Amino acid sequence: MRQVVLPRIRRLSRYRWPLLITFCVSVTAAFSLSPLVDIARPDAAVGATLRTPVLYDILAPASTILDAFTMLTPSQYWAVFALCGILFIGSGIVSDARSGRGFRALRTLRMSARFAGGTTAVIGIMLVVPRPMASLHMSDPNLVVVDFHSHTSASHDGRPGFDAEKNRAWHREAGFNAVYITDHRTFAGAIEGLEMNPATAGGGTVILPGVELRDAGEHPLLIGVDPRRTRITSPDWKGAAVETDGGSVPPILILSLPGNIDNVPIGEFTGTVRLAGIEIHDGSPRGIAQTERDRARIIGFGGERRLTLVSGSDNHGWAEAAPAWSVLRIPGWRGMTPPALDIAIRRTVIAGDPGATQVIARRTAATATRKWQASLGGLAVATLMLRTRSLRDRFSWIVWSWGLAIFPAMVSRTRRKRILVRRRANIRASRQRPLIEAAAAMEAAL
Repeated sequence: MRQVVLPRIRRLSRYRWPLLITFCVSVTAAFSLSPLVDIARPDAAVGATLRTPVLYDILAPASTILDAFTMLTPSQYWAVFALCGILFIGSGIVSDARSGRGFRALRTLRMSARFAGGTTAVIGIMLVVPRPMASLHMSDPNLVVVDFHSHTSASHDGRPGFDAEKNRAWHREAGFNAVYITDHRTFAGAIEGLEMNPATAGGGTVILPGVELRDAGEHPLLIGVDPRRTRITSPDWKGAAVETDGGSVPPILILSLPGNIDNVPIGEFTGTVRLAGIEIHDGSPRGIAQTERDRARIIGFGGERRLTLVSGSDNHGWAEAAPAWSVLRIPGWRGMTPPALDIAIRRTVIAGDPGATQVIARRTAATATRKWQASLGGLAVATLMLRTRSLRDRFSWIVWSWGLAIFPAMVSRTRRKRILVRRRANIRASRQRPLIEAAAAMEAAL
């Protein structure tokens, strides 16, 4: 009996990874969560859906992993890196130990080098390779989806070649209706984008002008100015805007993250152009970390100062995933011209009506606050990633895991059969050769 069971167990162990993935994907389905959350009111209903194109679903394992990596905080990057390293390198060490070969330092060193190279490749793919994007869809036609903070290659830290039209395409694929290009100290990217805007906001993703400045270590965003009439003479806010004619509604400042909300200069609240909004979610890794760490303080600060909570992707042309969206209620926005939409957005931000704005974000794992939590950060990220998958994604995960396990086994089996056929042919040939040689010798003798 034992002789029959052991080979079956060995054959089953070949499929331990697809079995483990199938188990995890199935179990987490029973504890599934919505992939979207109201970042300021986590318990509030989100009147939006996250849509994914067919190719995204087909490539679900790669799509979801790369998206998850895009929205990690710095500490979570290290936690995920450590978890993957333990799984990859540790499995090799355990395999050597079970085979009786013991610990082999050179092999472990080679595995570590392969892991480091693979990690670098994954990060490179995440940052620069185009891939299908998940997008936000709103069912209410009076809701407009806005990004208040993005960049082009006109910024010193923007991705080379990431011009205004590539910025527009990125935001269109992510489900944004309007985006403020807020390059550092320049309107060059915004002006380029304005020239290709649709006649009305409903005709496509609209680019609106803005600029990111500097003020006592903070980075306020200035929006609502005419970029053709406004001269930026300094990266500092005090000497930056010379002419700020933005129409019937005054220009405004929005405080971006990461930053120190206790260090906001008083002049941003008392000047002609005042602070009207604050990012509660910024798409950079440090910005996401500050949202997790200081969410309550940001909400409190915004409430005390009557600041509207908004979000910014802080996109510089890297990665293909939007972490959050600002949703504003502006009836009839689709028929507005881009300048009129800009005015309507600023009017909504200045009014500060909580019912008129909402920040919807992709659900992410909470940043660890204690050492033991940090040590399990990689598991927390992986668990949440699986809990927020759709049924199509789960099906794709299972198909890919078994396909990648079965296909090599089938190829190996086919190869073994070919080798066996050749061996049998050689054996038959070797047996027939003496008979042929003997017959040839007899014929020659006659």
